[in-house]
Amino acid sequence: MKKQVFTLAFPGALALASTAAFAQQMDPNMPGMAGMQPAKPTLAQGVGIVKAIDTAKGTITLQHQAITAIGWPAMIMTFKADPPTLLQKVKVGESVRFTLHPAGMASTVTAISPAG
Repeated sequence: MKKQVFTLAFPGALALASTAAFAQQMDPNMPGMAGMQPAKPTLAQGVGIVKAIDTAKGTITLQHQAITAIGWPAMIMTFKADPPTLLQKVKVGESVRFTLHPAGMASTVTAISPAG
């Protein structure tokens, strides 16, 4: 009987030990983990109002709501449109939904459409 109990208890002990080891590996407070940031998405979705369009420069100025996926608060910002023909789809004062490639001040709007 003792042999069976040991046999049954042993796999449980291994599972517990491996779970503890895994938890230790994933500890964000481990040395060397400080300053590591999760990867930012390559595209982000936003909602806003078109404030200006400059077809000569290929830019659009949007007053957008917060974009939590990339940690941006609500603000007014000018973006390059890629392709520039996107600017023909919307007009100043219109509420829009847009997709952007986040790169700080060099972020690019890659899709846009009226929010209606």
